[in-house]
Amino acid sequence: MEEEISLVDLIKVLRKRRIYIITLFILAVFGAYLFSKVTPKTYSAKAVILLPAEGTSGISTQLLQSLPITNIAGLGGGRGENYTAILKSRSAAEYVVEELGLEEEYKADSLQQAISTLQESVKISDTKENTIEISAEAKDPELAADIANTYISALKDITSKLILSSAQREKSFLEGRLEETEKLLREAETNLKAFQDRHKMVSIDEETKVLVENIANLQAQKESTEIELNTLNTQTNNLQSLLTSQAELLGKDPLTVTAISSDPKIQVWREKLIEDEVALATLLQDYGDLHPKVVEIKQEIAEINRVMREEIERLSKALDTLSTSELFDLNVKKISLEAKLQGLDRLIQEYDAKLSKLPELSLEFSRLLRDLKLQEAIYTTLATQYEQAKISEARETIEIQVLDYAVPPEKHSKPNTMLNVLIGGVAALFLGIFLAFFLEFWQNLKGELKKDEDSSL
Repeated sequence: MEEEISLVDLIKVLRKRRIYIITLFILAVFGAYLFSKVTPKTYSAKAVILLPAEGTSGISTQLLQSLPITNIAGLGGGRGENYTAILKSRSAAEYVVEELGLEEEYKADSLQQAISTLQESVKISDTKENTIEISAEAKDPELAADIANTYISALKDITSKLILSSAQREKSFLEGRLEETEKLLREAETNLKAFQDRHKMVSIDEETKVLVENIANLQAQKESTEIELNTLNTQTNNLQSLLTSQAELLGKDPLTVTAISSDPKIQVWREKLIEDEVALATLLQDYGDLHPKVVEIKQEIAEINRVMREEIERLSKALDTLSTSELFDLNVKKISLEAKLQGLDRLIQEYDAKLSKLPELSLEFSRLLRDLKLQEAIYTTLATQYEQAKISEARETIEIQVLDYAVPPEKHSKPNTMLNVLIGGVAALFLGIFLAFFLEFWQNLKGELKKDEDSSL
């Protein structure tokens, strides 16, 4: 019957081999301590950013907050993940490397190597307290703080380019168009007055006057639509850029305008929209906004837009592309505005054809009057849109609120002498105990083998 091993026997073994255990423990603790002292010190600095309040910014910010990256497994569902994704991006790292000259600091062979080294030393985390923490490690405490704070500058720079560019470009575009239109308006006034003085012609018949005013109004609508389409294209491109930057994380391709425009069903609805826009523009000239026929065709256009949105959403799912609800809406509006432009062009050409049938003198006077009315209508439209753009720019401004800027740490974060000594000591104890039992086992085994040899003689 095999002998049972008691706790007393185990303690006896440990006591018998205590010299090994104590020696290993002392060597491990001393080695860990020595390692901690000779290893180069690493310092860690942390900056804390407060995320923008939800719903306080304009449409571009809402688009940024609604990106599908918030649905990636493991990232949670808060709106901070999109800002975290920007901070973790290669663009942010490249900004920091170039601003601080880290390629030379890291003695890197290339920019990409410096970026990789930087990203390994920086930790970006989105907290439950609606903040983002940026922790940076470096051999120098000043550099660690500079890296964390420069990441804040990178976030401001990238979000400004992605989001503010829409409102800023719209405002800048409208400023230029206002100046140009004001100049053209003065020229039109001068040209018309010169013609009247030269030919002693001060008016035209009422029917021609209505035709001229209609053409001017249609041209003004076209100008307004082009401006709206320009703004919409900027918003779409910004969102498309953000989706493209996240496509690799999601393993999908972003939904593109090419994929939408090439769909046969979308092309059919586009042609139908053009016809309806022509009819709507004609009815508006004759009846005004409240006429039942105008209301009816507006409802028909709205229904076409709804159907197109459903078709684009279906197309996105079929192609397994990366998209958002906002992207569907922007693309539907883009198609609708393009159709409206084509419809207005068609109607303007029809009216111009009627105008061209006038006698030569009346035709020239009508065209000069049309130019004047057109510039007046465009200037009024641009002035209104310019004021709206200034409001939009103010709404789009993103305030990156910094709760804590990083400061140079007084103590190093690595190596942690106490932790290293503790780990080394615990590991040595387990190794010493294992060695004690192994030596005891080996001694007993040799004794058993010797007994067997002696008994066989």
